[in-house]
Amino acid sequence: MIKYEQGDKETAIKQWQKAMKIDNKSAEPILALAVALYTKGEQQQAYQLAETALKLDKNFADTNFLKKNLWGDKIIADTQKLLSTPKMKTLLSQLR
Repeated sequence: MIKYEQGDKETAIKQWQKAMKIDNKSAEPILALAVALYTKGEQQQAYQLAETALKLDKNFADTNFLKKNLWGDKIIADTQKLLSTPKMKTLLSQLR
């Protein structure tokens, strides 16, 4: 998260990819990776990863939950952008 907040998205992406290889059932690095890819314009992969993450733990769609889990302001703002897309809104309505 720190690398992302510092603007080093490439390093953050690599770290989250490593974390996913270790534990592919942890929603946090999957959603974080989805957000980073979304900001880079890789929407299709971002949507797939976000869907996987939110199916594992829909709490990650809640901004307050992200804050409690020490997500920074920049990644929270970018997460909100991703989750506000029509595709993600549809998914979230199905998960509730």
